[in-house]
Amino acid sequence: MMYIKLMIWGMLLCISNICLAASVEDYSRHSDYYNVKISPDGKHLAVLMNDEGRKRLAFLRTDNFEVTFALNSSGRDQPAEYYWVNNERVIVQVVQSRGRLELPINLGEIFAVNYDGSKRKMIFGIRSQPGIVLSGYGGFLLDKLEGDNKHVLITKRLLSRNGDVLPEVTRLNVYTGKERKVKRAPISYSQFLVDNDSVPRFVVGVDKNHDTKMYYSEGKGEDWQVFNTKFDGEFTPLTFSSDNKSVYALKTEENKPKGLYRYDLDTQKETFLYRSDIADPTYAISSDLNEVYGLRVDEDYSSYIFIKPDTQEAKLHKALIQAFNGDSVEITSKTKDGKQMVVRVSSDRNPGSFYIFDTDTMSARYLLSSKQWIKKEQQAETEPFRIKSSDGLVLNGYLTLPIGKKQNLPTVVLPHGGPHLRDYWRFDPQAQMLANAGYAVIKVNFRGSDGYGKHFMEAGYGEWGTGIQDDITQALNYAIQTGVTDKNRVCIFGASFGGYSALQSAIREPDMYQCAIGYVGVYDLPMMFDEGDIKTLNWGGSYLNKTLGTNPAELIAQSPSRNVDKLNAPVLIIHGEDDQRAHFEHALALKEALDEKGHPYEWLVKDKEGHGFYNEENILEANKAILAFLEKHIGDSAK
Repeated sequence: MMYIKLMIWGMLLCISNICLAASVEDYSRHSDYYNVKISPDGKHLAVLMNDEGRKRLAFLRTDNFEVTFALNSSGRDQPAEYYWVNNERVIVQVVQSRGRLELPINLGEIFAVNYDGSKRKMIFGIRSQPGIVLSGYGGFLLDKLEGDNKHVLITKRLLSRNGDVLPEVTRLNVYTGKERKVKRAPISYSQFLVDNDSVPRFVVGVDKNHDTKMYYSEGKGEDWQVFNTKFDGEFTPLTFSSDNKSVYALKTEENKPKGLYRYDLDTQKETFLYRSDIADPTYAISSDLNEVYGLRVDEDYSSYIFIKPDTQEAKLHKALIQAFNGDSVEITSKTKDGKQMVVRVSSDRNPGSFYIFDTDTMSARYLLSSKQWIKKEQQAETEPFRIKSSDGLVLNGYLTLPIGKKQNLPTVVLPHGGPHLRDYWRFDPQAQMLANAGYAVIKVNFRGSDGYGKHFMEAGYGEWGTGIQDDITQALNYAIQTGVTDKNRVCIFGASFGGYSALQSAIREPDMYQCAIGYVGVYDLPMMFDEGDIKTLNWGGSYLNKTLGTNPAELIAQSPSRNVDKLNAPVLIIHGEDDQRAHFEHALALKEALDEKGHPYEWLVKDKEGHGFYNEENILEANKAILAFLEKHIGDSAK
């Protein structure tokens, strides 16, 4: 048995009644710290942090936390994801604020800098070589080339929507930006997998018929061979085995969640390793030798499955989970000798805390928290539940209740976006804000959600306004039947597809909801074929045909803006004028329909905002409007 000693140095603890309650401002702020990574020699930390709404990357000495350099935002540029390449140098993905949008975007530019601020250079992207046009190629880290301190492998792909340009693997010098082509993919829309010698030897992609295709190679040349031609479904390669003879992958099967398999490259023999009865694995956990020893699985609570429990890595990971009382534990980085690592710990009440863990002394030293003003003891617990839909699907959901309250509560139903996303047992600032204000919060992974297998997702096709909304109703009925929810005080609120669900559920079940809040929602399904960016994406049209259906009468029947005559609940509409996913025309169409009916609604629109507000002032204004709207219709003042 491994025991881990926690050293909480510098942590600000809240003592009983001295603690102040969390405020709406607390839930409207960006994180102070996004990530922490340790250098290969363990002497420095790189910390991605918030600086008045913009990101910067700071470098600190590990022994005394003295700042050696800070890479600040400059003009429209901000640092984003980053990686230590050697003991002194870090490469950084640069994101940009472009046009009117508040939210920065990633165009595949790579910047490099030493921890002391020296040798700063844009090493890849359209601005890396002044005067040379690179035709809009973006670069994304593929492999850090163990033992090579000057180069990395990147995936180089054209950022335009021209699917005929094949992605390439490029060897990139992290000091000069000089690049050399290593290998080209045999298929578009593909991802590479490198072996333990950093050779790209496996590719998975999708062809023009939307079929998954796999290829493998024996070595460095472009001798791609078709792998497993009979495969049908989603296939996610994870890593090569330590002997480079096999590949670990997640694979879908009919009517089942994804399973973990190992594939022998010579014989193409498949070996089944693990599958949950309910949920897809969230991610795999691999050792330094690239052997998959475990999986993170989110059925109800977050949990870890160790398929090789006797390995040192698995024992260490289990000990970390036990030391942090079952919270989620992610290893963000480790030193080259494996003696020190940075771990991120999070839960339903903890948005994320970072620790340095010493494998020799088995001690964890607290570093910082992503949202240091959020006090765990002030946050509500989130409890999973399972129910069955009317046609027998198992639905996984979550209840977040105000601290100390469990029965007869005003309730907010909070459907997630997507719809091909899912909710997890983790910190959710919106759910915590609502629970802090006294509301029970219901979330459910309805049919069509990701993470429960292909059959579960496809059960939502053509059911946006019908079966999916019935699943949401089923979750609300569960909360009413268990006594949690006061059936006379219920509101539904969601963003993106959740915004669509808020209006569509309130139309489909007009007597169940006292109010509805649509945030950056789509409200007219036929309009999705004409407005917004989905139709312009590769296969965007076929995606809409598949998931929405093509029957014009059905699309109109499932469009909130076309059916406000069935709506009883007052509405709050929140939208960004520059939203290209749920185009602003959707909000205008809903507003026009409500005006024509004379239906009560409130309106909050912000320019320069896209698909979800990014500016903290706008987030705060929206949250205040949401809480005021809820108080008016289902809060104490509504009694």
